Amino acid sequence: MFRFVYARNYLNKAAMDTGEFMEQLRRDGYLDVKTKSIEGGFQTDAHAHLFDTRLLVLEGEATITCGASQRTYRAGDVIEIGRNVEHSERYGTTHFGFVVGLRH
Repeated sequence: MFRFVYARNYLNKAAMDTGEFMEQLRRDGYLDVKTKSIEGGFQTDAHAHLFDTRLLVLEGEATITCGASQRTYRAGDVIEIGRNVEHSERYGTTHFGFVVGLRH
């Protein structure tokens, strides 16, 4: 499963508060929750994780490629990537900040 979810559709609101997002993560079983950042210009080769990932972009932008699909995400976007889904990541030129939840 690779799924892009706009924050406004996620909770039927115009924008999502970080606290609300973290609360939703915990309700949905994403118990490993962190606020993280990645330096601009970083990119990864194709890889997969052994856990489900859901994140809320706080600042910057990242382009995620999954199969033939490629999307760029910005502040306010919510991204879900299921366990064992191969994808690659390319970050914009500026700092990328996000809240991430992992479901093992």
